[in-house]
Amino acid sequence: MSDKRLVTAERSKLGVADLATILRKEGAWDTLPLETRENLYALLPAPRPGEPPHDPDVNPLKTPLRPYIEEELRIWQDDLKYGKEAKKWREEAMLAGVERREGKYDEWKESEREREFGGVQRAGSVGAENGTGGSDGEGSA
Repeated sequence: MSDKRLVTAERSKLGVADLATILRKEGAWDTLPLETRENLYALLPAPRPGEPPHDPDVNPLKTPLRPYIEEELRIWQDDLKYGKEAKKWREEAMLAGVERREGKYDEWKESEREREFGGVQRAGSVGAENGTGGSDGEGSA
């Protein structure tokens, strides 16, 4: 399997491997070039005031950032397994984003909202104009 397919194919072994354990192994972090380690650390949240700066010689999975990194690894693996890393899926997702911004799904969203929650009351609906729609549940007399 090519490197590209390894990180995009639904059936990639990376989708089921225990990546956190593999990446925590002694020496795994050190095999990466310094520039790559610095780039990876740059993707992480900056240290809080008073915390030491990130050290590219320290595996981030051996720092307090570990649970956050492991969660992101799980999310990425799920995306990989469900085909969300494939070129076709990404293109379709980009198109759907454009269509959504253009309002293509507004009518559908409104009908789903009404189906799920019933009639949606808006400002100016019954009760608002006659003073019976107060937030305290009591009408004004």
